[in-house]
Amino acid sequence: MSTKTTTRPPDTRAVRRVSLPDRIALRIGLWLILWSRRTTPVPVTVDFATRQRIERERREQQLRVLLRSGTMHLWR
Repeated sequence: MSTKTTTRPPDTRAVRRVSLPDRIALRIGLWLILWSRRTTPVPVTVDFATRQRIERERREQQLRVLLRSGTMHLWR
């Protein structure tokens, strides 16, 4: 790096004007981003057999966790 070059901060006193079409485009873009995040996803319909299987797997997982934690408690 050369010692003759100096870096100085940008001039903050300069007023930067944004054109009207740019401001409108920014507002529309931000509005679209916010609007897309507010929309709710369509709920997925799950048939009865799949719901029963998911609940059974969840109960089995909870039972395994309880069994492991009980075993660790007795091991101490």
